[in-house]
Amino acid sequence: ITDDGEVQMDYDLLARLYNVQSFVGYTDDEIFELSKGYDAIPSALVDIWKFCGKTPGLFENNQDSWIDLNFRRKYTWVDNDTNEYFYLLNENQGVYQAAIRKEDLKDNNPIVYVVEDTQDNNIREVGKAADSVTDFFMGMLIYEAILAHFEYTSEDMYWYEPEEINAIDNLLVKVPYHIYNWFSDRIDFYTYSGEEYFFIFQGENPSGMYSAKTLDSYKKMKELIGNLGEIC
Repeated sequence: ITDDGEVQMDYDLLARLYNVQSFVGYTDDEIFELSKGYDAIPSALVDIWKFCGKTPGLFENNQDSWIDLNFRRKYTWVDNDTNEYFYLLNENQGVYQAAIRKEDLKDNNPIVYVVEDTQDNNIREVGKAADSVTDFFMGMLIYEAILAHFEYTSEDMYWYEPEEINAIDNLLVKVPYHIYNWFSDRIDFYTYSGEEYFFIFQGENPSGMYSAKTLDSYKKMKELIGNLGEIC
């Protein structure tokens, strides 16, 4: 995070989370195809595309679908010239999407919003997904790693009382990224050693789960916070 509070991409962290040996970016021709129909694309998004857009495993096999080049080639609704948004992610049931307002595409690192289709075929903004494109990518990639890429998981979601969240704040290290889910609950992330991660929906009834890359780190997380919370 820069001195002025802007979130930057932490590719070293993403490499560890997804076991990436080397990042693969889109070519200029592919970026041109991704940008088709839009007068501008945020420079932060272009930088991500160029650096890691085609990295095997990074945007694949997740709970939610990243709207990458393959997605855009398959589903024409994302490239409709009448779209007032540039879509980044489609949640797993296809009800909500994360997107940038068309009017904000000229900005370097704009806000990302949660949107949904209405019954009259219009688009409604549900809330904010992240304060910036880079914040969204970092937060969502951590979230998807916890849900779909770590081998060891608590499986169940847990409800937490305020005093239990205070205990977690003291036991774990909060990661400096967060996003908002489809219900406008902030999602915070925690770790102990960097081999295990925990997320929590900070809504009216906070809930969360954890997973780990190794059995030892999973056991450590279970030792630290396994006695907290109640299964949802």
